[in-house]
Amino acid sequence: MSTPRTALVRLVAGREISVKLRDKGFLASTAVFIAIIVLAVVVPVMLEGDTPEYTVAATGHAGAVAEVAVELGGAEVPGLPAADITVIGLEDPTAGAGGDPVDEAFLRGADAVLSSDPDGTVVITAQENVPGDLEELIAAASSAVTAQDVAVEAGLSADQLAALTSPPQPRIDLLDPKPSLPVPPELVIVIFGFLFYFTVLTFGASIAQSVVEEKTSRVVEILVAAVPVRWLLAGKVLGNAAMALGQVVLIVGAGLVGAQAIGEGDIVAQVLGVSGWFLAFFVLGFLMLACLWAVAGSLASRIEELQSTTLYMQLAVMTPFFSAILIRDEGPARVALSYFPLTAPLMMPARVATGDAAAWEPWVAMVIVSATAVLLIGVGARLYSGSVLNTSTRTRLGGAWAAGGRA
Repeated sequence: MSTPRTALVRLVAGREISVKLRDKGFLASTAVFIAIIVLAVVVPVMLEGDTPEYTVAATGHAGAVAEVAVELGGAEVPGLPAADITVIGLEDPTAGAGGDPVDEAFLRGADAVLSSDPDGTVVITAQENVPGDLEELIAAASSAVTAQDVAVEAGLSADQLAALTSPPQPRIDLLDPKPSLPVPPELVIVIFGFLFYFTVLTFGASIAQSVVEEKTSRVVEILVAAVPVRWLLAGKVLGNAAMALGQVVLIVGAGLVGAQAIGEGDIVAQVLGVSGWFLAFFVLGFLMLACLWAVAGSLASRIEELQSTTLYMQLAVMTPFFSAILIRDEGPARVALSYFPLTAPLMMPARVATGDAAAWEPWVAMVIVSATAVLLIGVGARLYSGSVLNTSTRTRLGGAWAAGGRA
């Protein structure tokens, strides 16, 4: 059984949600964000495409170079591109039948023809241009074949040749190793940071505008006659919080579905691993600031005054966003900001994403943000109560605080 207060809060929250769902601007912005996230996940994979395929015709000494290029293209050699190369041997009796062998090779679909000068230099012949990947692989193959020929002339053994052409790679010892991740943590931080910034700013401004519109139209007097001021504020905040969280979950979910659809399961696992902390701190951060957005709206007596009354709220939203984006290196400043209530909603999940936060740290930061949210909700409720019914002039903070104490 719900109490009358709960029913009133639910009624107001339902009204806020209903208004948002009919707002074309809100629906359009949500659709645009979903499209951007999906495209950001899918397009790079589409552009990357499959392994390119090339057909190369070769004759004489260049045939050995072509065969080595085939091996290099399929071996995933560090620093060299991958490619699937098919070799046509021009020494085949039918290859040059009926005309020039080079022309015949192009008629058979060759992307390039390899031949060699008398001095052993490999010549690449193409009709218009040589694909960059193919040219790089042929150059590497030519160097390898040349080194092998020189080694044979010098009487070097296979082991000695391998030591010259493929020396052992330097060993890497990491004192504080971090797991290899499919997506740079910094990119995840930017995405969630932008979602936090955009959503809190958008919904906060919407709350402030809704309050001042109710004041200018005198609708607030009717609402307060039916619903106590504090419960009106609670319903307004909770309704917008539910919509804001739903929008963020929908956008993140769309991105994860897109990643899963193209077979990027590692990305899904990585984002899911940190999204819980981002969403939890998002809810706390939104609730911490939402009441103050309502206060910013209640202090104004008309829409034109919102720019000045919401200035500090805009700074309160911008500060955590730019802190999380600009302060990337772990240090005392980053650690301190991850506990400071205003910046913790983004800074602490950012430290979790980069693996710099101990397991207990997010919980401590969450307690601090929760306590601050409770405090600011109480302050905001008093200021809102003392200013929302003043529809004639702009209300000062001192006057709103005094009037709220008598409410």
